[in-house]
Amino acid sequence: MGVRGGDHLMVHSSLKSLGHVAGGAQSVVEALLKSLDKNGTLMVPTFTHSDTDYFDPFESPSRNGVITEAVRHRPESVRSLHPTHAVTVIGPNAEDLVVNDLNCGPLGKGCALDLLSQREGRILLLGVNHEVNSIVHIGEDYAGDPDRHKYWNPQNPKRVILNHPERGEEEIFLTSMMGRTIAFDSIENELRKRGQIIDGRLGEADCQLMKGSDVIIATQEILEVYWNDF
Repeated sequence: MGVRGGDHLMVHSSLKSLGHVAGGAQSVVEALLKSLDKNGTLMVPTFTHSDTDYFDPFESPSRNGVITEAVRHRPESVRSLHPTHAVTVIGPNAEDLVVNDLNCGPLGKGCALDLLSQREGRILLLGVNHEVNSIVHIGEDYAGDPDRHKYWNPQNPKRVILNHPERGEEEIFLTSMMGRTIAFDSIENELRKRGQIIDGRLGEADCQLMKGSDVIIATQEILEVYWNDF
């Protein structure tokens, strides 16, 4: 697939798509960590999504599949504190990547995934398609997506209780929530036109590898054209 030692990698995955895997999700995680080696970074989405009213970074389960749960349960993993769109990271840069996640909009500018992309981070779609390629939302934010404040905003915030690892339970008010733009329908074709996707296969799963920054830039350009036309 082209994953190298020292890479910074965000993985969206489906264990089921791989077919039979001896050892299940843990074996997949071990293989990814071995490919990345001790200098690499593995990031996975461990979202709880927008209907969450209570978030405990150590206890709230991921809704992004069993591979992400296997990462979350590893003792060396670090989970960010965003109540609805936390990520979990393993690697020497984990703390630096997640430190500001709570202060960012969900999957917005400056979040952990954005910081990963700024370090030449790449995205691996492991048996899934671009419908779950959440870095598109970061591109939407850079493009100025007006719908980010359509549902939650300073006048109508989302209230969540966060069980903070250091401060205990506290109220958090979220004032933005990404929508879903036309970019999700167009991003794969656009990246392929630009030659920015590496295709591969793992087990029975089709896989795609790409640079995070390429997805962000392509998303911005797709939306600029779309909004100018309308």
